[in-house]
Amino acid sequence: MGSFLMNFQGPLLSYIILLYIVVNKARALSPDGQALVSFRTTILSSDGVLLQWRPEDPDPCGWKGVKCDPKSKRVTSLSLPNHKLSGSISSDVGKLEHLRFLALHDNSFYGTVPSALGNCTELKSLSLPNHKLSGSISSDVGKLEHLRFLALHDNSFYGTVPSALGNCTELKSL
Repeated sequence: MGSFLMNFQGPLLSYIILLYIVVNKARALSPDGQALVSFRTTILSSDGVLLQWRPEDPDPCGWKGVKCDPKSKRVTSLSLPNHKLSGSISSDVGKLEHLRFLALHDNSFYGTVPSALGNCTELKSLSLPNHKLSGSISSDVGKLEHLRFLALHDNSFYGTVPSALGNCTELKSL
């Protein structure tokens, strides 16, 4: 009887551990949510708008400023204008593959616009005016072929406008 219990406990313990891992993985924050948490870590100050962005949520769809596709739960919009956000814009925003609308205007971002934004190929509107952004505008903006609206004014960019911007054939407002 004792050896039966010993033989039974090994597989039972393995099953319990596997079940624990599966349940915790299912409750873990989605990849889009993880990207937004990384974005949040580069913010040095704000008016508190990001305080309710909780990594223990299964997805970020209920977070202030975030909109998601109702079926896929993928982030389609990040809109946080006028929230006194200060810091750099995390390149992890480029992991939001289904992002269509990014509005971060009228805050105090500095540094460069991450070239990883070129990975957001569904982006239709990019609004980043009135910051302290600098550097050159990456040619990766040319990957945003569906871009219709681009606002980068009132920053400290230098250099020429990348010719790759010509790939954005749907651009209506620059």
